[in-house]
Amino acid sequence: MPSQPPDVSEAVVICTRNRPEELRRTLDSLAACSPGTDLLLAVIDASDAEERARTRSVVDGFDALPSVHWPHTDAPSSARQRNAALDRLPPSVEIVHFIDDDVTVHDGYFEALSAVLRTEPEVGGVGGIVLEPSKDAPSARSERLRRLFFLGHAEGGRVLPSGCATSAQHPSPTDASELRDTEWLSGCSSSYRRTLLEQHRFDEALTGYSMLEDLDLSYRIQRQARLVVQPEARLTHRRSPRNRFDAERYSYALTVHRRWFVEKHFGALGSRLAYWWSLVGRLFAIATSSAHNRNAALRGLLRGLQTVWTRAHSLLHSGPVDA
Repeated sequence: MPSQPPDVSEAVVICTRNRPEELRRTLDSLAACSPGTDLLLAVIDASDAEERARTRSVVDGFDALPSVHWPHTDAPSSARQRNAALDRLPPSVEIVHFIDDDVTVHDGYFEALSAVLRTEPEVGGVGGIVLEPSKDAPSARSERLRRLFFLGHAEGGRVLPSGCATSAQHPSPTDASELRDTEWLSGCSSSYRRTLLEQHRFDEALTGYSMLEDLDLSYRIQRQARLVVQPEARLTHRRSPRNRFDAERYSYALTVHRRWFVEKHFGALGSRLAYWWSLVGRLFAIATSSAHNRNAALRGLLRGLQTVWTRAHSLLHSGPVDA
């Protein structure tokens, strides 16, 4: 591992915390892709001391690319970690690829994304298709209800005034090789021009898991430059269970963070009403669900409602409560 990052034109940034074995699997997949030599791997690590040593060992043992391991000793925050990595990248880096520490990269992934940014000057950011563990497809009735409550939309890649968004990065039967426009990009598969990341930072008001930091950043960037999905670039998001919120905490954080996003990006009264209407839809969906964690999700939603109503959260400019 070089003491100083080499001068390269592209970098892969991975934020991690206490997931050395998951990171090892991700780096193994990256090595199997035979990535180009003009690429730097930068791992920004907010792990606890013992896990940090193990994570550093994983990065030290990775020799497919020049790599650096940067400890992040401030409070864990994926938003702040990403910014810290950007500040330390060599000035020569023109394209930054963000991936999560629990993904499997498919062959040709980085090359396909780089080609878009190097040949399409109006494109500021590009992502690939994200393959996830299989889930049952929602029924037509469920989809209609989601659209009714501003939880979903007929088109992928849309950001709704309720704070909800539809993904353009999931595979579909109509996937083709042409680029697909989107209003936002997932943090586990997104690549941007460095010049745009110098203008638009990840919001450091978000701590810990930093829910919606990818939506917030990419939605700001798409107001300035085109965002697209390249279907020929693919990775699998394995979704490690480690360091993830349980159902109650996830439901609570989603309620608060979506309110923060709506207030930040949509100032009209209509969008505020769309947010509250979407909560009615979520409440209905949870109450009629047969999921084993339904009660926990309901508790989280109700607690989030109370927090939003009283504005007792730092993201809502009142109080230090942390999601």
